[in-house]
Amino acid sequence: MRPEAVRIIRDEHVAISAVLYLLRKQAQQVRANAADVDFTLLRAILDYIVSYPERWHHPKEDKFLFRAIRRRTREADKLIAALEKEHRQGLKAIEALKASLVELINGSSEERARFPQLAEAYFEFEWAHMRQEEDVLMPIAERHLTAADWEEVGAAFRENDNPLFGIKPKDEAQRLYRTILQACPPGEARSAT
Repeated sequence: MRPEAVRIIRDEHVAISAVLYLLRKQAQQVRANAADVDFTLLRAILDYIVSYPERWHHPKEDKFLFRAIRRRTREADKLIAALEKEHRQGLKAIEALKASLVELINGSSEERARFPQLAEAYFEFEWAHMRQEEDVLMPIAERHLTAADWEEVGAAFRENDNPLFGIKPKDEAQRLYRTILQACPPGEARSAT
């Protein structure tokens, strides 16, 4: 039977993927020069990404999951180093997206082309990152971590309060998620998951 921590991490990846999907859809609206680009939704999406994956999810992976794997095996050292580097790069990419969005809202025609490119690059980057974690790192973890290791990792991730799945959501993430749901067209958020 799979450890609860694996389920929690995968659930969080599903939540992050849903928001990334909405980011991609909104960026396509920007690219198409659509009159109905929802800047409130775009701001909420980027705020959610900063507040949830960047502030809660990735630090727990770094501090608990990656550390536990390193304690048990050297097999994933290069992969973990690459994933940690990607966590740092992801935050920089989100900051660039946020700055681009501000310029876009202020009427910059250059950002109408740049923002969708940045959003698509971020989507692809995060998707590949999560695939590496799930398809390569998790099998290594499942081979090497003990029940006590998994309990420690699971306890840390249970504190993340994933707002997309209604698990004791943190106020800020819940507020952002509600904004995303309210601003997104009917059926869009559900179809993303």
